[in-house]
Order: sequence, then structure tokens, then C-alpha cells
Amino acid sequence: MRISLLVLLVASLLVGCGADEQADGPQATLLAAKARGHLIVALEPEFKPFEYLDDEGTLMGFDVDLAREIGKELGVGVQFRSVEWESILPSLLSGDADLIVSGMTATEERAQKVAFTRPYHQTITCLLLSTERAPGVADFEELNEPGRIVVVKEGTTGALAATERLKRATVKAYPTELAAAQEVATGLADAFLYDLVSIRNHHERAPSTTYVLDAPVTSEPYAIACRRDEPETVKRLDAILSAMEADGRLDALHQRYGLAR
Repeated sequence: MRISLLVLLVASLLVGCGADEQADGPQATLLAAKARGHLIVALEPEFKPFEYLDDEGTLMGFDVDLAREIGKELGVGVQFRSVEWESILPSLLSGDADLIVSGMTATEERAQKVAFTRPYHQTITCLLLSTERAPGVADFEELNEPGRIVVVKEGTTGALAATERLKRATVKAYPTELAAAQEVATGLADAFLYDLVSIRNHHERAPSTTYVLDAPVTSEPYAIACRRDEPETVKRLDAILSAMEADGRLDALHQRYGLAR
């Protein structure tokens, strides 16, 4: 009996070690998703048409459909976790989410904390301008003067670009894009720097008080964020994205949501 108990104890320790190795391995996210039956994907559903809630409260968008396609390829379901933008990277790093699929630009700064897949969408940042405060602006650098107020969304590449390049202007950061855009639409700010597709959406909501300067301020490659210590996870996701590119599914998603490539 003592020998049997000893064997069982040793076996359980070995199994435990194997589980720990998998939990910290190069594809731990995929193994965990397989075990639970679904991926946990973090996103902020305030970025139409990439992730948003429709009038009935249903989660929709390019990134939502993309994540579901990835789940199908991996043979698992997808559970979406709504996270505020400022908390989205911490949610991945803490293990609360497996991936971030939320219109995130792959930047060098973020790549110090997370790993990125190959890009799945390319866009630009541009300006929503106030017809009252900033009529006739033809270049981003024109806003770099005292008295100008440029609004941005907290934690975005637009916020970084405005802070670095508009030293003489006042740059104000807001927690949501809607709050920032509203400042321009009501004449309280000169310009809002953000992604092209959203800038156009906000102009459509306030066509008489805003206009769009679509000259690119920055280039924005969107990619999926993963944990840095999982090269096999990144490799598998890259293979899925490449397959979707080759068979036309990625193009179909762009067309579905009216996005240029």
C-alpha cells in the first residue's frame, strides 16, 4: 500500500510539472483555449466598424468576425471581454484575456510588452476639424501654435503623435472617442486626431460643424496582440491570417464593413 501511494504521489507531481510547463510554454494560450473550449478575446466595443454594439446591444464588427474565424480555425469558441482601452493591455498581461483583437496598432512601444501578429488591416490617422475654430486648415502642422486645442483619445497612437509634434498647442486627452469628437463638433476644440474610419463617422454625425482633413498624420497597421513569451501562438495566428488572405476571407471582411485595403 505504501509503495502504491508513493507511486501515485510521484505520478501526480509529474503531471503537475507537465501542466505548469504547458501553462508557461510557447503556445500556452492555445493549449488553455483548447482545454476550456474557447478563446477569451479582449476588445473595446466603441470603435465602429471594428467593434461596436448595434441598436439591440449585439456585439458586431470586423474584429468580432475576425476573432470568430480564428476560433473556427483553432476548433474553439470565442468569448469576448469588453475592456476600457486604458486597461486592455493589462488584461492580456494579467491573463484575464488570451488575445487582443481590437483595432490595435502594432507600435514599437507596445511591442516591448506584447507580441504582435502580422498586420490584418492598414489605415491612417487624420483630422476632424471644427468649421468654427479651424476653417481652412490644410496641414497637421498648422495646428502647432498657441491657442489651438487638439483633442485625442487616451492611450492611442494619435495621442502620442499630437503630444510629440504639437508642442505649442494644447493637447487634451479624453477617455472615449465620442467625448473627444464632441469637443470639435460643439466648437470647444480645433481638431480631433484619430483613425480615418472613425473620423469619417463622426463627421457624418455633425456635417455642418465639422470637416475632415484626410491627409495622413500617421500610418496604422492593426494586428492581434499576444503574450510575448509565446512564439508558437504568434506563428499559428500568422498562419491563419495568411490563409485568410490567400482564400479571400480577409478581403470579404473588409468589403462587409466598407473598409478599403
